[in-house]
Amino acid sequence: MLIPDRWYAVLESREIAKGKPLGVRRLGRDLVFWRDGEGRLVVFEDRCPHRSSQLSLGRIVGGRLQCPFHGFEFDRAGACQLIPANGQAARVPKVFQCHEYPVAEAHGFAWLWNGRPRDEYPPIPWFDGLDGLNSATTSKEWDVDLTRAIEGLLDVSHLPFVHARTIGRDRRTLVNGPYTTLDDDTIRVWPSNQPDEGLPALRPTEVPPPDGPAMLEFRFPNIWVLKIAKSFQIVNVIAPIEEGRCLIYLKTYLRIGGPAFLARLVGFVSNLYNRRILAEDYTVIRSQRPKVSGLEIGEHFIPADRPIAIYLQRRRDLIEAAAEPSTTTP
Repeated sequence: MLIPDRWYAVLESREIAKGKPLGVRRLGRDLVFWRDGEGRLVVFEDRCPHRSSQLSLGRIVGGRLQCPFHGFEFDRAGACQLIPANGQAARVPKVFQCHEYPVAEAHGFAWLWNGRPRDEYPPIPWFDGLDGLNSATTSKEWDVDLTRAIEGLLDVSHLPFVHARTIGRDRRTLVNGPYTTLDDDTIRVWPSNQPDEGLPALRPTEVPPPDGPAMLEFRFPNIWVLKIAKSFQIVNVIAPIEEGRCLIYLKTYLRIGGPAFLARLVGFVSNLYNRRILAEDYTVIRSQRPKVSGLEIGEHFIPADRPIAIYLQRRRDLIEAAAEPSTTTP
């Protein structure tokens, strides 16, 4: 189950071209993304209310979405404005209404609201320190649930084993802590791994508070950042397709001197390496059962799993809170 009443990053904005609808499956729904005559983003259920054809197979005509089957035209509010078979002058019955979803664009991504529509929406979640940096994106679909993918990003003890030939080749198997905080739906993690020299690992409560920024941050419901340096950061967006499937967007942000093409080249090379790391994760994570994680599935934690336990607890709390009767009008 997805956390209700949250903005989910689901696509890169550049994937949604003006003048051509895009059909994708996100949040367990078949959707069509398109832009009206002014370039504003619109999202409908990918189904015509007339005969249930896929609207994503249609085209944009005069700033409206035209159904490929019988030419019905829908405005950005989902209302049918033309039924060709009835004639341009004919009145259009209100029953021909597409199901519209709240959507926003920010930080290069399209964000879909998972919840009931409301008059005012909360801010889009994002990370500080990325403005002004160059970026390069790669993506990969996984037959892995959103929950398992997020756990993998918060797991600090798997590196020497899953990534023994890449980022874990220094064999830092001992995990001190990690010191982890939860604040305003943001999990921050300060990894402190080292080679095992015969001393027991420090438990999370024994690690002193750090004096610098966290290396890892996760913001609910589905974005994560690795802060290698102020001028070099890696963002992961885990877009949920449906239960058991997600699309990983991996976006490298960096600033280097020299011509702009050099930054793009470095970002491209970085993403090639990052795809290799993702492939190492994928092999193991896709083997986990059950595919959807949770606190009640019979798994047992060690101190190094503190970030994962915090994520699962907070996720459960948010889902339960959303299920409680509201005392205010949305």
